[in-house]
Amino acid sequence: MRSRTWPACSWPPASSPNELGRARIAGKGILMTLSQLSTIARFVATAPERALAADVIETAKQCLVDWTAVSLAARHDAGPMATRRLIEQWHTHGQACNLYGDTGAAAPMALVNASLSHSLDYDDMHFATTFHPSGPTWATALAIGMDRGATEEQMLRAFVTGYEVGATMGCGDVGPRLADAGWHPTGILGHFSATSAAAVLLRLPASQIAVALGLAATQAAGLQASGGTMAKPYHVGKSAMNGVLAAELAALGMDANTRLFDEAEAGFLSVLFQRPAAASFDSLGRTWQIRGNTFKPYASCQLTHAAHEVARGLAGRLERCMLRQVRVWVHPLAIKVAGRPGASTPMEGKFSIAYCVSLGLLGHDADMTGFLPERIADPDVRKLAAMTRVIPDDDTERCAARIELDHGAAGVVRGEINAVRGSPGRPMTWNELEEKFLSLTRPILGDSAAQLLLVLRNFERPGQLAEFVRIVRMTRDNAIAGTTATETQR
Repeated sequence: MRSRTWPACSWPPASSPNELGRARIAGKGILMTLSQLSTIARFVATAPERALAADVIETAKQCLVDWTAVSLAARHDAGPMATRRLIEQWHTHGQACNLYGDTGAAAPMALVNASLSHSLDYDDMHFATTFHPSGPTWATALAIGMDRGATEEQMLRAFVTGYEVGATMGCGDVGPRLADAGWHPTGILGHFSATSAAAVLLRLPASQIAVALGLAATQAAGLQASGGTMAKPYHVGKSAMNGVLAAELAALGMDANTRLFDEAEAGFLSVLFQRPAAASFDSLGRTWQIRGNTFKPYASCQLTHAAHEVARGLAGRLERCMLRQVRVWVHPLAIKVAGRPGASTPMEGKFSIAYCVSLGLLGHDADMTGFLPERIADPDVRKLAAMTRVIPDDDTERCAARIELDHGAAGVVRGEINAVRGSPGRPMTWNELEEKFLSLTRPILGDSAAQLLLVLRNFERPGQLAEFVRIVRMTRDNAIAGTTATETQR
């Protein structure tokens, strides 16, 4: 982009100054001064007026590129396919399009697309909060944007706004603490990012934004124990769908408790943690959390990445006939989230440090091929996983790991990294992200994959959404006709 920033958007905010600081409570005509919620509502309501730095816009487009790739690559996964079959029975009407090429109302399309985005556990992450922002937020922005005829610029603004709300809420160690307490951070935080994105595109006044966020809070859920099953990506789908519903219901006059962030004992986070807790939103609009976004080079839970990368580097030094034990030191949260001792399904493999380590030690990459059923069933991989002991270490960061290969009398081989590829200290480049995109989308789109990449890289330009939908729907039409995208182009 030539300009350093985006100026304020041309369409006006739907809020008056008085609405920014107050919200109608419980339909009783009582106007109450807000605290936490007023800060969020003000930030969301003034999104059209806000100038965005060039790097913020660029990262938002990177998020869209990655979101599209991992979502399209998951179209044959059983979980999203079940979700798609279900919403087909609803026979909704609308202009929103899912990544299977179907159209309908915004809420069910957001449900399908967000479920797709997290199905492979290959989607991006805000590292500090362990939150996967793009999944629910882009699904919502695109669904409502398509349905309401928003411009590409407006959808980018909505996404950035939603990202900032969800990620800021997870700061101050709130995101990792949610995971440690057994909650899925994206299932929780995604409700607020999705609702905020929806509110921007629906042009809600601050009073209705406060209600929408209250509706989001009362729906937010997702259990960490669902990791390794189809239920975990369903959390992300529900975050997006519930965000759409919250914003649309608020626009139609639904009420909600708008002080759920301020109650000492009955407040939102206090209930989740079962002890007094609060999030701070004072940095909204000053510290841009999207600058801390990271993209995944490996198709598994991020907390397995460092151990896998160390193991891959030790593959040439493994003496299998003399090996007695593999010892792996990781951050304690990694074991809590991805501590399965082995894997019997591809999804379980994505949440097993022992499996991902054995994969790497045997010279296999943790890309899409690393989690195929035949690799999961490989007896050598299973045997090595059974010999792997994963040890919690408070001094090891989430982006780091160290491994010892105990060869008995032959000695111990050691390896470690302090910043895994894809972490804030070693971020993926645009070129690496493009390679990931093309590797995931070419089998589906053929020659159109490169064309779609160009569309997404220039998404702020008018007409790019229509081209995005055209390419996605082409795959649906070809599937019905029994041809591939490449054959159609020929």
